[in-house]
Order: sequence, then structure tokens, then C-alpha cells
Amino acid sequence: MLVGIANIIPGVSGGTFALVLGIYERLLASVGAFGARSGKILFRVLIRPTDPDAKAQFGQEFRRTDALWLMVLMFGAGVAILASSHLIAFLLDQHREPTFSFFVGLILPSVLVPLALLDRRGFWELLSCLSAIAALVGLVMFFEPATGEGTGLISLFAAGAIAISAMILPGVSGSFILMVMGEYRTVLLAINTMDFTQLAVFGAGCVLGLLAFVRLLNFLLRRFHSVTIAFLIGLILGSLWVLWPFKEVAEGAKIITGTNIWPQTFGPEFAWSIASFVLGLVCSAGLYFWGKDRK
Repeated sequence: MLVGIANIIPGVSGGTFALVLGIYERLLASVGAFGARSGKILFRVLIRPTDPDAKAQFGQEFRRTDALWLMVLMFGAGVAILASSHLIAFLLDQHREPTFSFFVGLILPSVLVPLALLDRRGFWELLSCLSAIAALVGLVMFFEPATGEGTGLISLFAAGAIAISAMILPGVSGSFILMVMGEYRTVLLAINTMDFTQLAVFGAGCVLGLLAFVRLLNFLLRRFHSVTIAFLIGLILGSLWVLWPFKEVAEGAKIITGTNIWPQTFGPEFAWSIASFVLGLVCSAGLYFWGKDRK
């Protein structure tokens, strides 16, 4: 559910929560295990549901891909997205600063999790981390979100494939990518109104992008583990720039980006922002120790 909530919030990454909870590499391994062989076995058991060999192969593949665990994770994420989409839209529109402050507090300590996974801490790891920070901050500063609606189902399919690739990277917000492509409001409206056509097209794009991108990530983690983890740490740190609560934005804007500024007033909204930040820190500490125990 935490991963699902994170994935609909611009600036927050579901991958970050997966890292904090200690399930990130298991998630990549499970998704990466699916392939053409899995599809063939599924098709065979669907057309021959009583065939003992087909059922046996299906059971073996089900266990090999860790499918039950992945289904539970996806179910929790889906329930959270449906349950919180209206609330998230309201908070981002009406209480932007306290909402961002909460997520800064939630994400800031999460860097401890991937930091503990580093096998080495040398020059290349530092360079990888700094490159990720620069790349993410540059994306935010030089690629303004589109304020209009998407251009159609093909655009929505492409947005799903690209955004899901970002969603599984800690620190990279798939929702922000959707905003850059002009599809964020389209997807959020489709969720809130249960537009099954748009949701199916977007979901198909997500499946395609996920299967392709996870294989790349698994390869990088096997061959360049420390450098890849350092890059993920940089993405988490860079996301704090995106989530800085105090921004100069156009009046009535429905987007979360803008020029980062220092607080201009110290009224009730600022006090709520500080309280939200502290609450985020407390929740992050709880998630960290809970995830540590779950390992």
C-alpha cells in the first residue's frame, strides 16, 4: 500500500519505499523472472486446465517467479491507489507545503537503507551518486511539466511504459514523468472516474515498460552493484530538490513544480509544514526499523 501511495504522488517514488522496506531487490528479481516462457505456460494451462503436466508446469513457474508475493504487493498498491487518489489530489491542490514537508521528512532518512547495501565506497560510487543528483535536478529545472491534457491513447500507452520505468527507481517520480508528458491529470482523472479504457491502455504500457526496464536494472545490479546502488542513492537525494515545500508557482496552478524559495511567511501553514516534516521523520524511522526486522 505504501508503494502504491508513493507512485501517485509527484516527486515521490515507489522504489524509495521498496528500498526502505527491504523488498527492492526481491521486487526486481520477481518481475525480471517473467518472460516468454511464463506466457507460454500460462496460455497452455488456460487452454488445457485439466492437463496434469500443464498444471504442474504452471505451479513450478508460479513458485519460480515468486508470483504470489508479487500479486499481494500489486494488490496492496492497487487498493492504496484507488483509496487515496482523491485525497492526494486534494492535498496537493489545497495544502501543498505541509504535504511536501511530510514527504521530505519521510524520504530524507531513507538514504540509510541503500547506503547499508554498498559493498564499496570509492571514487566511482561518489561519481555515480553525484551524477544521479545532477541528472534528476536537471530534469526538474529544464523540463517543465505540460499543463494540458494528453493527446490520446497512443500517448497514454507510451507514458505508461516510460513512467513505470521511473516509478521503480528510488527517487525518480513516475508521476512527475507523467506531468512532463502531460498525462498526469489524465491518469488521475481516469482512476477517479474508473475509465477502464484509458486505465487498460495505460496498464498495458506499464507492463511492457516494466518487463523491459527491470531486466536492465537486474543486469546492472549483478555486474555493477555498488555503482548502481550509489546511483540510486543520488536519485533519492536529488528528489529532495523536487519535494522542497516552498515554491514560487503561478496562482491556482495544478502542478507541483516551480522555483524553490525560502519561506515567505511564518504563519499557520508554515507551522503545519514543520509539524508535517517531524511526523514524516517519525514515520520514516518506524518504516526503517519495521523493514529491518522484516529482512
